[in-house]
Amino acid sequence: MRFDRKGRAKARPYMPILSDSRQVGGVYWRYWQKRGSVNDLNILQKTETLHEASWWEAEGNGRAHCYLCPRHCHINPGQAGFCFIRVNQGGKLYSLGYGAPAALQIDPIEKKPLNHFLPGTRVFSMGTAGCNMGCFFCQNWDISKSRHDQVSSQPVPPEDVPLLALKYGCDSIAFTYNEPTIWGEYVIDICKAAKTHGLKTVMVSNGYITREAFHDIYDHIDAANIDLKAFTEKFYGKITLTHLGPVLETLQWLKNETGVWFEITNLMIPGLNDDPAETRGLAEWVLEKLGPDVPLHFTAFHPDFKLRDKPRTPPETLHEARRIAREVGLHYVYEGNIYSDGGNTNCPKCGEVLVRRSWHDVLEYRVKDGACRRCGFAIAGVWNSNSRGAGASVRDGRTSHRYMHLNL
Repeated sequence: MRFDRKGRAKARPYMPILSDSRQVGGVYWRYWQKRGSVNDLNILQKTETLHEASWWEAEGNGRAHCYLCPRHCHINPGQAGFCFIRVNQGGKLYSLGYGAPAALQIDPIEKKPLNHFLPGTRVFSMGTAGCNMGCFFCQNWDISKSRHDQVSSQPVPPEDVPLLALKYGCDSIAFTYNEPTIWGEYVIDICKAAKTHGLKTVMVSNGYITREAFHDIYDHIDAANIDLKAFTEKFYGKITLTHLGPVLETLQWLKNETGVWFEITNLMIPGLNDDPAETRGLAEWVLEKLGPDVPLHFTAFHPDFKLRDKPRTPPETLHEARRIAREVGLHYVYEGNIYSDGGNTNCPKCGEVLVRRSWHDVLEYRVKDGACRRCGFAIAGVWNSNSRGAGASVRDGRTSHRYMHLNL
């Protein structure tokens, strides 16, 4: 396990390179264009067969139209979509991410961040390669942008994922690190396997998904954190190479059409999306469209990937954003990536500190039966689980042996 300078566990690709493969990374889009054939590409997945993708239709001249996300890529034979892992081979679309995780890690659920979903529990976190956004500030760029010297993978079939989660004492499985929408086929099959073991499932997503795919995936999900990266179309267009509208639609679908518990994260980047007027507009939209009980996390930026010319977010920016959002009327507003009281959960009625946190650690827990222990006010969230993750063990000895090299 790797740690950053603050001693926090970092996700990292754990799998050894297979002996017959090249590491394939951020340059492989150009590589495909040069070689012109998927057969020439040493792809990330090393399973016996490729997994045919969902959410696509055949077009003329062997092209495939992928309608999983709002990009609606039209992909020629031998090429991939923007996300890098949905490829056209012989006129059919395949998902290279299926059964091929590039990172596995045990995390506290608070790291997602989810503050109102099974606080204090462990989550088995996993990601593949690629992304359907082009964020200049990506903090998991080593897998989402697939740098050639950092991404490797090993087959892990969906039915093995919950067994690994149980082995490491987790109550839930999170699809995270890169954008899980682009490997939605794998997500769905893992969710189906997880339910048979009583495990919960979590999406950590940018929310960039089409109506056609939304229910196919989210009907299997228990909780989500959606990254609302800014509240202007200009930011989304210039900094993420996408659009704001589809993300706002996803948030409203989650609220109005599902039972998924979800929270929102807004990474505040100095000079780009930290204007108080924008923060107020974002908070007012959340209140009007989603209600006061959806938790909103304002988190601190650090220079990374292609956005190294911006300074770290001052704590004062997060304090002000939290003040504005609470003034607007949101009940649960948090500060992340810094040490502050803004990580605590307070009762909206009496102000009692119900969950005291230090970074991702839960220091004190005072929610009783989903309500404030002091005044009885109902606290929105999922506070108890019937899952058997904590302390459970894997009964399938063959699975344990197959993954005994993991050190999560």
